[in-house]
Amino acid sequence: MAKPSTLFKGISSVGSFTRGNLERMGAMIDSVNAKSGKPRQFKAVNLGDEDYQQDLFREQTLKATQQLLGTRFATYGKYAKKIVPNSLFDSTVDGAFAQIAKLASNWSQIDLPNQHRFANIANLDNEQRYALATDIANQNRALATLGGLTGLAGLPGLLADTLWLLLVSLRTVYQLGAIYNKPLTGKQGVKMAYELLASADLSKMQEKQALLAGIGIGKGLLDNAQSNGLHNELKNLGLKNKNVNFYAEQVDNIASQIGINLDNINLSWVRRFLPATAVIVGMRYNSQLIDEVIGVAQATFAPEAKLANRAITDDSSSEAQVKKDTDSNNEEQSPKSDNAKKDTDKAKDDKTKAENNKSKTDDDKSKADQTESEIKATSEPVSKTTDEESVDENYKKAQASKKD
Repeated sequence: MAKPSTLFKGISSVGSFTRGNLERMGAMIDSVNAKSGKPRQFKAVNLGDEDYQQDLFREQTLKATQQLLGTRFATYGKYAKKIVPNSLFDSTVDGAFAQIAKLASNWSQIDLPNQHRFANIANLDNEQRYALATDIANQNRALATLGGLTGLAGLPGLLADTLWLLLVSLRTVYQLGAIYNKPLTGKQGVKMAYELLASADLSKMQEKQALLAGIGIGKGLLDNAQSNGLHNELKNLGLKNKNVNFYAEQVDNIASQIGINLDNINLSWVRRFLPATAVIVGMRYNSQLIDEVIGVAQATFAPEAKLANRAITDDSSSEAQVKKDTDSNNEEQSPKSDNAKKDTDKAKDDKTKAENNKSKTDDDKSKADQTESEIKATSEPVSKTTDEESVDENYKKAQASKKD
């Protein structure tokens, strides 16, 4: 009994150590993405909607398979369309993707209960759930990013990378739904999981597939050129693909004009460089694509909008800075409001004083007019009396003159 217990403890310790490292790695990747990109707000998905577009994983998986098989895929496809109805082909593809979703669901159920906080999930508040969801998201971010290592395998690695990213994305959706007490179960859960992926912006997956396919074709070209010569390999590549033929001819013409023999070029250093380039491209794009899935999942499952807005858009320092700026703005606005209020009161007082002064001026003017009227009224009789006396005096003088 002791041996199984010791073995179980050992496995648990390794699992805990691995999860801790994945969380730290995912947090570092999140910090880099937050600094290099613009913060985004993700929209919640109304799960259960019957009308939604298929996610890009399905399309890109089929394209990766076609690139891997080459002309054989096109040949098989022509014969298959003649024999197999489209409905049967679609149902077969749907069944394959449903199995991938079930695998992701089982993986999430095996790993998530090992989180000690999940055992007490019913008693966690929203902030504690968000903290647990962030750690789980960081684990999945690291896992998705590590999928870029499949770029070392060339075109086969392209298909493996697409399937791995799909598996980790579905695992993320299932785990975040369980953390926020909105588990996705059964066939309906599979449908909702793919519906959420279809709502995420995965357009960069097409860019990644094109770049990795180009790198894979280039690596195959250089491998064959080691034995057949670059000139012959470019010619053969142009015959296989008419779209590439123009560029192959241009390279051949430029080399002839410069006087370079393509077959004598040492391509060993380029062949070593291409796999490393494929890994860098794959890891970079995978980290951005899983961010989209995590953001939409958080916005859909989180109970509060503020938790969804915080999800995978900024690190904690950015959140603190935003909060600090908000508080600072509130503090600045408060004195401004007080000053504005004081200015308003002052303006009212000035207006009242002006009205009082105007009223006082009108009263003074009225009094002055009244006084002037009284003075005028008083002076008119005096003037009249003075005139009468002057007339009498002149009359008397005239009479005295007559007598003389």
